[in-house]
Amino acid sequence: MQDKLGFSIDSWSAWAPGLESPEAWRDWYSDRQELPRAEGIPDVRDLPAGMRRRLSLLGKMALRVALDAGQADTTRIVFSSRYGNVLQMLQLLQTMAVDEPISPTGFGMSVHNSLVGMLSIITKNVRSQTAIAAGSESFCMGLVEALGLLAENPHEPVMLIHCDDVLPEFYTPFQDHSVRQCALALVITSQNPAQNHLTLNFAGGRAAAGQDDPIASFLKFMIGGLDDWSWTGAQGKWSCHNHV
Repeated sequence: MQDKLGFSIDSWSAWAPGLESPEAWRDWYSDRQELPRAEGIPDVRDLPAGMRRRLSLLGKMALRVALDAGQADTTRIVFSSRYGNVLQMLQLLQTMAVDEPISPTGFGMSVHNSLVGMLSIITKNVRSQTAIAAGSESFCMGLVEALGLLAENPHEPVMLIHCDDVLPEFYTPFQDHSVRQCALALVITSQNPAQNHLTLNFAGGRAAAGQDDPIASFLKFMIGGLDDWSWTGAQGKWSCHNHV
């Protein structure tokens, strides 16, 4: 990026097993913990029963943080995920392998943008929706997409939803062991000195990719109000500066 992209975070929500409130996340940061390896299911009892039955675990994670962050009914939405609804896709492939009929609902929910579609149904939000999958850099590219939308119309906030789950056992050879069950929603606005003033930068070039998932380090950067965040992916180095 030749120009640094500026933004503020108006509100946020995150979910991981055992970390379901801002207070729990602040304790997690204070204790310098890593994201838990445990598994869990977010509480979505406030969603309609029919909707809950259709949602995968990933869908419950995504909708939980989106609704808790607020403004999901008015913002433009960017959804990013490294693996997406891979469990549902695997179930479809296994069904095809034994020549059984495929569930139309299962197919519909396996599509990468299905979860933002479900969110729009719940919130009646008819604004733009974008789904991103970019490997290990999915969160970073989701953030770039959100900031691009913000640059087009600085007066309307954008919500970035990023979530991932560990791969099912069938895909163990391809599992990145730094990926945990985790979801994050950020409501991003134009730079607002009264909140925070952040700039995102990218320096391309060949580099040794980091051994961690960027979402954990970004959560620590955001919760702790740290000055700088950086993460190196396959395409180069991503960094964010907090102009406090």
